[in-house]
Amino acid sequence: MLPYEFSAERFTRWMAYALRHNPARYGLQPDRHGYVDVDEFLTIARRRYPQMTPEQLRQLIQDGDVGRFELMEGRVRARYGHSISVDPAGPPVEPPERLYHATEASRVETIFSHGLSPMERRMLHLSESLDDAVAVAQRRSSQPVIIRVDALAASRAGVAFYREGRVYLAPHIPSAFLHREPLPAASDTPAG
Repeated sequence: MLPYEFSAERFTRWMAYALRHNPARYGLQPDRHGYVDVDEFLTIARRRYPQMTPEQLRQLIQDGDVGRFELMEGRVRARYGHSISVDPAGPPVEPPERLYHATEASRVETIFSHGLSPMERRMLHLSESLDDAVAVAQRRSSQPVIIRVDALAASRAGVAFYREGRVYLAPHIPSAFLHREPLPAASDTPAG
């Protein structure tokens, strides 16, 4: 059992930082897809969370809401959200007809002029469901905007899409494939 101070949310935020943004700070050396040895990761994690076990790590990853992390063959990685250079773990996929992206109202004009770009990250994060995009938007902004992406058309025009769990990734989407999606009425939005 972990000490009472343990917070799964705090741990997974730290884990995301260590695997997505600054593995070198912790002496971790990810491979080209972002994987690090799980035993090395646990050694680092135990500096902050001394009682962390492989089973507890596996459970935290399994219980995650959107599949942010992956354990495979003795390695662990963040699936998306990197600011460090990593290659997608799999080949491009054909996306569904529509995907959704949450953003702030202040960015809308730039998005519709120049397209969607990942900003400080390596890839855009796109949701297959409007409900998921709305939940992300409500966590990040008091004035959220949902952008609908004509993903299948963009893919056929040459935009590469990748899938990591429930999240689709793309490097850039031209404005021709973007539309503003009305937010559902407050009573229609998911609790979160």
